[in-house]
Amino acid sequence: MQKTYDLYRRGIAYWYLLLIPLIGWGFYQTYFASLFAPRPSIIHIHFALMMIWAAMLITQPLLIRYKKLAIHRTIGKISYVVMPALLITGFFLIRFVYYRDLNNLTQQAIQGDVQQDPSAVLQQVADNTRIILFYLSWLGFFYFRAILNRRTTSVHARYMVAASLTMIGPTLERILFFSFGIGNFFGVIPIEIVSYLLQDLILAGLLIYDYRNNKPTKTLWICLLVYMVGQFLYFFVKGKDFWEAFVSFIMQPAP
Repeated sequence: MQKTYDLYRRGIAYWYLLLIPLIGWGFYQTYFASLFAPRPSIIHIHFALMMIWAAMLITQPLLIRYKKLAIHRTIGKISYVVMPALLITGFFLIRFVYYRDLNNLTQQAIQGDVQQDPSAVLQQVADNTRIILFYLSWLGFFYFRAILNRRTTSVHARYMVAASLTMIGPTLERILFFSFGIGNFFGVIPIEIVSYLLQDLILAGLLIYDYRNNKPTKTLWICLLVYMVGQFLYFFVKGKDFWEAFVSFIMQPAP
């Protein structure tokens, strides 16, 4: 009998363990170092849900690898609650950041610390939401695609790998900025390029591996294209009036 091909049974299960030190490193200065400092509750709730999600990402492929299928399915059902809660709290976190930045920039403009008219202020705070909105959109899309295909293991696993790659950006970008002081490369290339390229290279590598082993590549093509289109849009919408109008609309009404 031909051996069933399953990403979860490959060494990829252990690669997820790298999330533990990377998250600790990436979020140390912005979260762990000031864990007990006063913060809005939404930050703690969202971060706790992200850690639960990360724990699931690490645990689930290992359970498959060691044939603990009943536990795997139980945790999968728990994710039906965790993921919607994560996406909802993520949206409210975006609202918090949006109105915090809006109030700060408005006050600076009133005091003359920055030279921006109201429309420019709205544009800047709208641009500031891009990174979280795009990552939440990717996470939601790939997770729900994985759940829809939960009975087809090979497809389910690949969508879950794509969903897991949303952890790379926020972690890697914090490491580059807070640990190495890199805000951009050569003064013009944003640090997001690094995490975007890494995401694309991982998916492209898995796609090539599937192709060479005569395995279906449709799912990984979808994942790669969704990421690449989103990455293009991330840079394209910056400074655009329609993006500011869209963000202003979804952020209403003001809390």
